[in-house]
Amino acid sequence: MEDVLNNPLFDAFANASDNVYIYVCDVKKDLSRWSPNAISYFDLPGEYFVNAGDVWGERIHPEDREIYFKDISAVFSGEKENHSCQYRAMNRYGKYVWLECKGTMTRDKNGELETFAGIMTRLDRQNKYDTLTGLLTKYEFYEQSLCKGSGVVMLLGVDRFRNVINTYGYYYGDELLTTLAKRLQALCRDGIKAFRFNGDEFILLLPGADKAEAHEIFTGIRNAARSIETKDGKKIELSISAGAVVYGNEKTDKDEIVNRLELALSYVKKINKGNIEFYSDEIDEKQRRLMTIKEDLKYSIEHDFKGFELYFQPLVDARGTRILGCEALLRWKGEHIKDAGPMDFIPILEEDSGINLVGRWVMRQAVKQQKEWQEKFGNFKVNFNVSYGQFLEEGYVEDLVSTTKEYGVSPDNLVLELTESNNVESPESLALIFEQIRSHGFHIALDDFGTGYASMELLKKLPADEIKIEHTFVRELANGDFHQVDFAIIESLLYLCKKVNNSVVVEGVETKAVDDIIRTMGADYLQGYYYSKPVCKTEFEKMLIENFKSHTVDIG
Repeated sequence: MEDVLNNPLFDAFANASDNVYIYVCDVKKDLSRWSPNAISYFDLPGEYFVNAGDVWGERIHPEDREIYFKDISAVFSGEKENHSCQYRAMNRYGKYVWLECKGTMTRDKNGELETFAGIMTRLDRQNKYDTLTGLLTKYEFYEQSLCKGSGVVMLLGVDRFRNVINTYGYYYGDELLTTLAKRLQALCRDGIKAFRFNGDEFILLLPGADKAEAHEIFTGIRNAARSIETKDGKKIELSISAGAVVYGNEKTDKDEIVNRLELALSYVKKINKGNIEFYSDEIDEKQRRLMTIKEDLKYSIEHDFKGFELYFQPLVDARGTRILGCEALLRWKGEHIKDAGPMDFIPILEEDSGINLVGRWVMRQAVKQQKEWQEKFGNFKVNFNVSYGQFLEEGYVEDLVSTTKEYGVSPDNLVLELTESNNVESPESLALIFEQIRSHGFHIALDDFGTGYASMELLKKLPADEIKIEHTFVRELANGDFHQVDFAIIESLLYLCKKVNNSVVVEGVETKAVDDIIRTMGADYLQGYYYSKPVCKTEFEKMLIENFKSHTVDIG
């Protein structure tokens, strides 16, 4: 059997293709051998190892394991001789790829299981041309040779393409992508090649180019995208960002290159949208931190939300000094990352269902806390944040109602704040949910109000009780250069809100000078660091007790 594991034919087939992986197993010894490309791509323990079924099974997508093990078990039990199924397996970059796996079992002269050998083929490497744009597909990029010479690979992405589709529709979205693809195709000379990657993303291969030349090419693409005219005469402006990698000086492994391209594009979209960013060790370190945060978050959620905590920031009476309520704000410390702020972990939670699970936890904790403070301080309102996606989640309203009944809390003392209103895709659907929530006696607040036309649209379409004026209007209020303009904006927003019977919270009050100005304008509640930063429950209770006794906020 050792001859089978070390057969020259294995070496020949093992290097036949980057997209095909082979293996052979001595069943009696439970010893298997895998092709080098499989070891590298799927991060296997080595060329030879035992217990291959379990080792490989750990890499298969949880939803596909039943299919895989059922088929394998049938082969090893003798029910069938050939293994054949399709499933997803995780590669060394933590991504699942589709495979078609075929294997055959042989027996010795006594009929006992002897050798199991098979081949796995990547299913995502089949189509040559993209059906929409006519460009080469990303799978063709993997067939390109980068071993000779040097150059730049660029991953281009349309910024906020989902918003474009929501505004103009999928038909226009496809037309825009097709037009952009034609402009990329026009660049394809002197060895330059363009590929459709995923959705609104494209790869540009620039052999022989350096960073300066790549910057120049990107600038041309970006400028051209700023004015695209559709077939029916609409002029639409697109913003383009790009991540880039210089190849030839380091590794030319294309999976590694794609991984670095995605890291660089993700990075530039977060910190410098509309520009190009080359991959660097700094980006890699930041991405590793994000991956650790992601793993810590998963652990926290699975272990009864360990590390999550609510902090509280007071809402102060704009006509006095009494604390009338608070906003509950989510904080978190991971097992490995102790200093992650909401700007770090909230976007990660929003990538999957994590935000909904944590959102339900926040809601229950806020209701529970309101009950405790209501018994001590009378009617005391608690605001807590709810994202657009959470409002749409099936069963959210029912859970909210049952939780308040469970704790004996009056819905009148709870305010649900809609966060990131710019993400609202269907105000009409959300309006129905708001009406349902308000019918039970709860209140709705629109957070960060005043930032753009979207706020006015939401005020018009969404039934709300409270408006929170965005802190950027308040920040420079005491600055002489901006005072008159900012004062006029806030005054207009307050007048508008009062006309539609909304109470108003002014956020971002950080100094006495701003406090003095705002108090002349007729707001209902004030919030900001001048009164207190968000603090833990213990510190907030001390503040409440002192305020309850004296009706004076300690701002010393």
